[in-house]
Amino acid sequence: MNFLFPSSLTWADQIQSRLLKLAAIFLVINAAVLTLSPAVRYHSWEVQYRWQHWLGVMIWLASFSLVHRLMIQTLPERDPYLLPLAAILTGWGLLSIWRLSAENGLRQSLWLAFSLLILILGLKAQNPLGVLRRYKYIWLTSGILISALTFVFGTYPGGEGPRLWLGCCGLYFQPSEPLKLLLIIYLAAYLSDKMPASPNFIQLLLPTFLLVGAALGILLIQRDLGTASLLLILYFTVIFLAIGQFEVLAAGGISLLTAGIIGYLVFDVIRIRIDAWLNPWLDPSGRSYQIVQSLIAISSGQILGRGAGIGSPGFVPIAHSDFIFSSIGEEYGLAGAIGILIILAIWISRGFRIAIRAANRYQRFLAAGAAAYIAVQSIFIIGGNIRLLPLTGVTLPFVSYGGSSLLTSFLALLILTLISARRETDPAPIPNSRPFLVTSGLLLASLAAAGLV
Repeated sequence: MNFLFPSSLTWADQIQSRLLKLAAIFLVINAAVLTLSPAVRYHSWEVQYRWQHWLGVMIWLASFSLVHRLMIQTLPERDPYLLPLAAILTGWGLLSIWRLSAENGLRQSLWLAFSLLILILGLKAQNPLGVLRRYKYIWLTSGILISALTFVFGTYPGGEGPRLWLGCCGLYFQPSEPLKLLLIIYLAAYLSDKMPASPNFIQLLLPTFLLVGAALGILLIQRDLGTASLLLILYFTVIFLAIGQFEVLAAGGISLLTAGIIGYLVFDVIRIRIDAWLNPWLDPSGRSYQIVQSLIAISSGQILGRGAGIGSPGFVPIAHSDFIFSSIGEEYGLAGAIGILIILAIWISRGFRIAIRAANRYQRFLAAGAAAYIAVQSIFIIGGNIRLLPLTGVTLPFVSYGGSSLLTSFLALLILTLISARRETDPAPIPNSRPFLVTSGLLLASLAAAGLV
């Protein structure tokens, strides 16, 4: 274990190393349990044991040890909690995906290796935050145009379904996933550049309406309504962080409610999801089948769960992606579900702490936006799994199956890690921290509500 996670010198290195060792121990123990689970399930030693997931474990260990070593060398003052928390979420999700499908597990393992390779390149790059700021219009415009390509070249990996992916040679990429982060980058850069010279808020925000409207328009035409809702919330969140007026939150709430009402009247998929949310037992074998099976799976887990590899999460449709939280809840119980919520809450808290202590306005908005992205998407998917919210079809960051989502989550991790390690001075005045505290409080309260439900 010391070979993978060597002893370190600085306080941050020691904390990160110890937490990664704990994450590795957790992963290896659960992998061993998953290997032996057929014997427990069938009460016999004459069974076929599960071994395939150990490939994912090896990829996890090798990839995170490389990233850890690089951070020791290059970022001694980084936040030491972000990487280990992301590692345990990723490892937990990886085992759950392997348990459901070896093919999907292998794909997710390869996406993990690729995502951490991108993370390594980002850590070694020269002034990546400055490049993001300088070319903010290009990044968001490119994201919108690539998303629009799905109108012509879009496909669905499963065969029949929404054509939201671009694919080639068996590899698939969903452009709407990084579009969320590109929006945050654009807003953080634009608002930090324009706010001192634009006291008129309408004049300040008018250019953002065009780009955000274009992105929302594409998502609505694609009927990717969960991502559209998430994009709208992130937009108003970053605006509130920059302006600090509670009217922005009110406007965001009204906009989301209005969009929901219009969507219910116009889109049959929203109507079906809201009806299933309000009364899932009206059609438990039809339109409400997903949410009913999710609730049954979570309730069957009770306190400590049925055990890794012992449950039947495959009865829940898309258990490896949209319903992976219910899959974990069944096999790890309430304890496992609350564990996921606590890890996410700590990660998000660290993100907002980094934002408040960031060197300048741009980094503050960017860090808070990245943390909010992980928070809002987590609330959406977990709330949908436990019937706190309607189903949205988004993924659980770091945990769910999906290479595009996993890559975007690690890009958010990269942004926060780089900001936490920078110690620059900035002549711009430090903004009021109240909007950051309010936003983080609301997001953490929403996660707590999911735990109470």
